[in-house]
Amino acid sequence: MRFTPEQHFEMADRLSRQALDEPDFETGTKLEALARVFRRLAVKAYMLADPGMKRRDWSEFKGDATFAGLIDTPSPWDSLKEWEGFLADLESLPPSKQIGRLMEEAEEAIVRKRLGLI
Repeated sequence: MRFTPEQHFEMADRLSRQALDEPDFETGTKLEALARVFRRLAVKAYMLADPGMKRRDWSEFKGDATFAGLIDTPSPWDSLKEWEGFLADLESLPPSKQIGRLMEEAEEAIVRKRLGLI
């Protein structure tokens, strides 16, 4: 049985809330890492249904290139168009771990907006 993107996001949100309430820092960090996995699963599940979303080779985002400038991340309440523009701006930068994380966040926000979850 395959889970829907909404179900993956729901589990990720539950784990994030549990991580915030966790008094043990190490356990909270592990729960948040698990929540991140569920968020990526949600994005991947959505990509299967939407061929318009670009699939990436995340292996190129392992380097520690310096972050050449500051780009303001849109708020969760900004429009879908704003998030898509932000992602396009990130794609023009050289790949690094920091850029990869920001791209993951942007993809998550775009999928949540397209599903009507934000």
